[in-house]
Amino acid sequence: MEFTIPESCGNSPRMQIVAEIARAWGEGDQAHLEQWLLPDAEWHVHPTEPEAEFQRLVLDNVVTHGRLGSCDGVAVGADGSAVRFAHFMVFASTAKTAKIRSITTYVVSAGKDFDGAGND
Repeated sequence: MEFTIPESCGNSPRMQIVAEIARAWGEGDQAHLEQWLLPDAEWHVHPTEPEAEFQRLVLDNVVTHGRLGSCDGVAVGADGSAVRFAHFMVFASTAKTAKIRSITTYVVSAGKDFDGAGND
C-alpha cells in the first residue's frame, strides 16, 4: 500500500506512532495494531468499518498532545473509491511507549477518482 504522511510527523515519536497506527489500519495489519493496543482497548468506528482494502492512504494531519493523538486523511481502494477518515486515540499515559486505551474512528465516503491533491 502506498502511504503518505505529512513532513512534520518526523518531529515527534508520538506523531510517528499515530501515523503508523493509521497505516496498520489501512493495511489491515492486525499484528502491528495489537502491539500498540491495550488488551482491553476499545475501538469504535462510526458509522461502520469500510469493507474495501486500501491501496493508498494519505494522511493530511497528525496531532498529538499529552495522552491524546489524532490523524485524518483519505484512503483509496483498488477501484478508485475513497473514504475520508479521522482517528482519535487516547494513550494510557504520556510515556513514549504507552499503549492505546481507546480509538474512535469516523469514516465518510469521498466518492471515486481521488487525485491526491485534496481535490476529491
